[in-house]
Amino acid sequence: MKYLVLFLFLGILAAGCIDPFKPSENLVDGRYLVVSGFLNVGSDTSTILLSRTQSLNSGEGSSSETGANVRIMGDQGTQVSLREISSGRYILLPRNFLTAEKFRLQITTRDGKEYASDYVEVKRTPAVDSIHFQPDRANGLMRFMVNTHDPNNNTWFYRWKIEETYEYTSAFYSKDSIAYGIKKITPRQLMLYRCWRTDKSTDIKIGTSAKLSQDRIMNQPLVNINGSSNKLLIKYSLLVRQYALSQEAYEYWDMLARSTETTGGLFDPQPSVLTGNIRCTSNAEELVFGYFSAGTEQQKRLTVTPYQFGGWFPGTYPQCYSPADTLSTTEIYQTSDFSQKIINELDMPTRYITVSATCADCRYLGGSLKKPDWF
Repeated sequence: MKYLVLFLFLGILAAGCIDPFKPSENLVDGRYLVVSGFLNVGSDTSTILLSRTQSLNSGEGSSSETGANVRIMGDQGTQVSLREISSGRYILLPRNFLTAEKFRLQITTRDGKEYASDYVEVKRTPAVDSIHFQPDRANGLMRFMVNTHDPNNNTWFYRWKIEETYEYTSAFYSKDSIAYGIKKITPRQLMLYRCWRTDKSTDIKIGTSAKLSQDRIMNQPLVNINGSSNKLLIKYSLLVRQYALSQEAYEYWDMLARSTETTGGLFDPQPSVLTGNIRCTSNAEELVFGYFSAGTEQQKRLTVTPYQFGGWFPGTYPQCYSPADTLSTTEIYQTSDFSQKIINELDMPTRYITVSATCADCRYLGGSLKKPDWF
């Protein structure tokens, strides 16, 4: 009985330590500008994404900021404008920049408001040394990691973006299709068995060697692939984009990751308002979210197939079970759920089975029938 009383007491004590998070009144109904972008002074296109936050009371997500005038300004006279190619997406084609020059981002929105970032230095990014994988059999994972270093000891702060592309198949091969209007089964013209899918991670991946004697990053985690995934069954390719950061930019991304990816536990940081180095110059009280950086980008790609995993083949095909009974053509034509069925021909030419489209059309798992040219 005393243990029960003690347990109830501790439960009440823990509940009393929980304070509800009450957002600032300034955030309740505001639609604030969100800027996501990076000036690539190398040989790739620069992209700036503009959107607006929504009210906490609204069930909608963020909305794109269209029709803005977006410019890159240098402290030595450089002035270039970005072009909007889709809703809220502004690009600048590759061009030569003076790496000794400092740059800032300037934005004028359709309603005439002015926004500007601080001037930032161009960061030269060292090359990616290697990408490697390591099986974690105890947890059923394949872990992918990156190694890099700066021989000049000038970087110390890093960020990575990853892009995964993989080949997979549906659980069943659908050889035939059916035209219910004319009651005819014919060979399928468009094969739905094999697909390719590309996923771009939105996780914040950063690392630092600031506490080390050498500017070297070893075994930095990038992605863990679970054994229940179908990513590694046939062919998998991981593209890593690496960026050098200033200490201020690193601290921004670190705080953002802590606020958005770890909030919720008892000892996690409390939600807070994190802005960046971009401000509204026409209204100092208005919040702006985002961080503008400038630098070069380094890329490296690793492509693997199952035989490279040393006999450990993680991953499973979609769990689909076909009906035990076969159907005749007459029974096929009479089915009431034909819109969700794919026809599979068996060894018996006049008997068939039907399965759901999710089991016989690989596109239902998010991929495309078009193989990437480089894959």
